[in-house]
Amino acid sequence: MDAKCQCGQLSVNLPGPSASVVACHCSDCQRRSGSPSGVLAYYPDDSVRITGEATRYERPTAAGGTFETFFCPTCGSTVYACAGKHPTL
Repeated sequence: MDAKCQCGQLSVNLPGPSASVVACHCSDCQRRSGSPSGVLAYYPDDSVRITGEATRYERPTAAGGTFETFFCPTCGSTVYACAGKHPTL
């Protein structure tokens, strides 16, 4: 199972369904996704394989942590993210 950007340059190979899926409707997730909510599936770092080049954007969270978004520098698609409070992808 792969998550891919629109042009196919950046992909993340995933082991299968995630045990942890989060849907958030805060204004930061709305801006990040361009929709009323943002949805993320969490996986242990060692269970995914990232292929291709990604551009990283980091922002502070309201709780004082960080949230990193990784997107394709060619087509701009967000492909994966890392929340500082979760040590997984």
